[in-house]
Amino acid sequence: MSVESNANRDEKKSICVVTTHPIQYMAPWYRELTDRDDVSLHVVFLRHLSHQSQGVGFGVPFVWDVPLLAGYSNESLDLDNGVRDLFKGFFALTRILKYRRPDVVLVTGWNEALLVVAQLVARLCRIKLLVRGESNDLRKRSAFVRLTHRALLALAHGFLTIGTANRRFYASNGVHPERLFDGAYFVETERMLRMREAHLTKRATLRAERGFGEEDVVLLFCGKHVAFKRPQLLIEAAALLRGSGLPVKVSFAGSGELTQSLRMCANALSVPVHFEGFLNQTELWRAYLSADIFVLPSTNGETWGLVTNEAMLFELPVLVSNEVGSRYDLVVDGETGFGFDATPEALAAVAKPLAADPELRRRLSVAGAMRVREKYSSHNATDGLIQALRAVI
Repeated sequence: MSVESNANRDEKKSICVVTTHPIQYMAPWYRELTDRDDVSLHVVFLRHLSHQSQGVGFGVPFVWDVPLLAGYSNESLDLDNGVRDLFKGFFALTRILKYRRPDVVLVTGWNEALLVVAQLVARLCRIKLLVRGESNDLRKRSAFVRLTHRALLALAHGFLTIGTANRRFYASNGVHPERLFDGAYFVETERMLRMREAHLTKRATLRAERGFGEEDVVLLFCGKHVAFKRPQLLIEAAALLRGSGLPVKVSFAGSGELTQSLRMCANALSVPVHFEGFLNQTELWRAYLSADIFVLPSTNGETWGLVTNEAMLFELPVLVSNEVGSRYDLVVDGETGFGFDATPEALAAVAKPLAADPELRRRLSVAGAMRVREKYSSHNATDGLIQALRAVI
């Protein structure tokens, strides 16, 4: 390779990210990329969410209490997903890309029409296209949907994969391995670790305030109380465990349409349950530090489940449904937690040895935290992005 080609390879690469709206765990990554000497970043949001829109599923309007827009270049198009705004989005994105002329456009999936428009605009402007989507191979799709996916995937020059099931999705749709780059799915690792360290001494007080005794084993659910997340499984599994003599209780962080029915189920099965309510980002320690085992029982509507990353950083062993994407990357059976088929009996079966053995919980929790820190941080995602940039430019 010539000296000139090496120099060109090392020049600063400009990236334009097109995504739906500001998300709490992505903003730190954008700031991290902005601080690099070899990347120039600009983020285009299709819209900002109102307090009411942000609270859909939780049942309460809110705004995240961590900065989402500071520290990196960004703008919002303030578009809805209606037909009229598809045309507005086409022309707006064309104007932005022709003005900025980035080396690469990174689009975060195709879960709405405007993101597909962004991919088309990138190709029409003859700009290299990377896609970072969340789809995986854990759900069945019709022949028409599979054909549509193949057509969409043909647009991109490369893909940042968030995990094993996501990578399998691309492979099953004919994407060549050379177009796939490990992107890693992450939360704000350093902030989570600092939060845990700052509040760790409050664990005993937290548990006492919630009615958890020293010997109690607390199963934690964290997220929206909605049907596809199947939170009721924790109560039903806890009832089975308590029936076998184990001092199991349940904690629910979050809120939603099923909260009242969960209360009724807990009363009917005589399972002690604490409802933490909605917790913002800086308050998450209250849920994680008062628990012993984290459970994510969702259907395949949960493409990854970033709460699993959070729980592992707070040193909790994790039990994750076999229908959830993170199960195939974060959960190593017997090492960081266990996967399970989402029935009360299966959940109780994998929870039982953990509930009975504090040393097993400790060993799995330490290994889990190390796994997330080393392999699923924003730094890992940045490494994958840089590899992708060098490959497609």
